[in-house]
Amino acid sequence: MNTTIPWHEIQDWFDGHIYRNANRAGRPAYPLMLMFKIHLLQQWYNLSDREAEFQINDRLSFRKFLGLGIEDNVPDSTTIENFRHLIWEEQDVGKGLMKVLDKYFKQIGLITREGNLVDATFLQANSKSHANPNKNSDVDAQFGHKGFGYSGTINMDKKSKLIRKTVVTGANVLDFRSMKPVIVGDEKVVYGDKGYVYARKQVENKYPNIELRIMHKRQRNHELNVFQLEDNRKYAKERARVEHAFAAIKSVFKFSRLRYRGLERVTAKFNSLCIAYNFYRLGFLMRNQGVTV
Repeated sequence: MNTTIPWHEIQDWFDGHIYRNANRAGRPAYPLMLMFKIHLLQQWYNLSDREAEFQINDRLSFRKFLGLGIEDNVPDSTTIENFRHLIWEEQDVGKGLMKVLDKYFKQIGLITREGNLVDATFLQANSKSHANPNKNSDVDAQFGHKGFGYSGTINMDKKSKLIRKTVVTGANVLDFRSMKPVIVGDEKVVYGDKGYVYARKQVENKYPNIELRIMHKRQRNHELNVFQLEDNRKYAKERARVEHAFAAIKSVFKFSRLRYRGLERVTAKFNSLCIAYNFYRLGFLMRNQGVTV
């Protein structure tokens, strides 16, 4: 990851957006890149703040990644927590970094805009729903057909499998309502499953140059014809690639349920996971497909 991630682009963005008071009293702050690397480790290994502090003290591989020597001080869990609050709540870092990385991936030729895939995944809340909605501990979480929580939608480049844009809603929001918000605007073709049928008009009205390849949905008393069934087979084969990103986040990163409550923090957490996934995917492309950056 130290040789894969475009640290200079990230550092430049942080310098322009993260506020730091140089005249603040007390001990000097830890470098932003050090704290951001710790934040990435938390996404890759599903670590809480306390677990992150413990693992950094315990693992030489973590210290090597962070550039820390054996005798160097490790940020404590409170410092790690404060950094997360800084980048999540004050600066909306997730969306900004997603744009920076999207621009970088286009510059190095990984995003060719030949095709994009849109799909959503369920994010389980860290609390249970209450019979009285006013008594829910997470007031933004909603009950959908997969459970109580949120829905995270991504727009992924078909060839590179890199995530370009995200949006998070309550689990009760239908999938098609999240399609237009995740469209970047420079796509040529966008694939979607049957849940996005009703988003066609909204997207075509705003982005008339984008070709939508959305799987056909059977209507009552109207069976799909031979051509529609053939289209569905073709589209399903293409859009299945989007599941690889969700599999990495939930199986490789061991993400099972949210640690935080509220739409703002859940959105920030999902963006952090997607950014961490992009770096994970970039490393795979460099190792196995000869991609150079």
